[in-house]
Amino acid sequence: MSYKFGKFAINKSELCLANVLQAGQSFRWIWDEKLNQYSTTMKIGMKKKYSVVILRQNEEDGLLEFAAVGDYDDQDVLRTHLTHYFRLDVSLKHLFDNVWIPSDNTFKKLSPQGIRILAQEPWETLVSFICSSNNNISRITRMCNSLCSNFGNLITTINGVTYYSFPTSEELASRATEANLRELGFGYRAKYIIETAKKLAKDKAECNIACDTEYLQNLCKDAQYEDVRECLMSYNGVGPKVADCVCLMGLHMDGIVPVDVHVSRIAKRDYQISASKNHIKDLRARYNDLPNTRKKINPELDHIRSMLLKKWGSYAGWAQGVLFSKEIGGTSGSTTTGEIKKRKWDVIKETEKLVTKQVKMEVNLSEVHIKEAKID
Repeated sequence: MSYKFGKFAINKSELCLANVLQAGQSFRWIWDEKLNQYSTTMKIGMKKKYSVVILRQNEEDGLLEFAAVGDYDDQDVLRTHLTHYFRLDVSLKHLFDNVWIPSDNTFKKLSPQGIRILAQEPWETLVSFICSSNNNISRITRMCNSLCSNFGNLITTINGVTYYSFPTSEELASRATEANLRELGFGYRAKYIIETAKKLAKDKAECNIACDTEYLQNLCKDAQYEDVRECLMSYNGVGPKVADCVCLMGLHMDGIVPVDVHVSRIAKRDYQISASKNHIKDLRARYNDLPNTRKKINPELDHIRSMLLKKWGSYAGWAQGVLFSKEIGGTSGSTTTGEIKKRKWDVIKETEKLVTKQVKMEVNLSEVHIKEAKID
């Protein structure tokens, strides 16, 4: 199948698809090794209907080509959509040169690698990061694709690859059950996803809002970050890290730093950030009137978040994205063959598990031999 491609003339230091699309933000982009292109389904234009979007990037000059298959208006609409999705209003070079390097020597050793924060659908971001709890990118990718293929709507099939929409809160609440999701390998996250879908569908109906994205975006209107986070954490399975991911990647709160084990390690190792007893006491007092926050917050991690915001400024979330990618390395995501590429960190951790398992087996075997020797 041939497509009519539009073009973006953009430097790869500002946008590198390989460093963004399958790097822990979005989990539904599919990499075609033969055609050297990415594809997924996205809602485009005023109709807000899903189309299959195809992207490819020239390795030498970074020229970005884009096309879509589906019910969208025209190529100018698609260009506008992608400009928004990739946040091309933000210059990485400006952030490096004028914001981060002057305040942080770490960035003097780095250069822009086209690593950006995406503007994603808030509802999809919320569910995706509920799936991320105690998980790796490879498994999150499988879960997100499984939600679409089992509970979303069929969009089309191209070159043997079948594309689906991401299910809305109503679709998940009516089509899926906790038992279904457990059978699909979601584990304890199954309950969180179903209960979150039911609650959001109910909350939207009470506000007379039909669209998941519109409802979640309305949370931000005239609201402070801490109030938005408090509301997001009213959903089952949503803690501070998941809420912060939604704020950063789904709601354009660029200064929010989601703190996971990797970011915590960076903060302690490279910036010597740690929370004192007074810091923890002050944070707990600050959240007295926010019951969800008070219940779910880890004061030490929240202190790290606030200190990194202070250090990196209003685009602290973007700075975190750059250092997170450097820490983890590589990409991980779906391919047209059905395989899931794994990141360097995932491979290392799996290797460590195998080694630990092997050591335990050897220890157990040694104990058996010792017992047999005593019997003899």
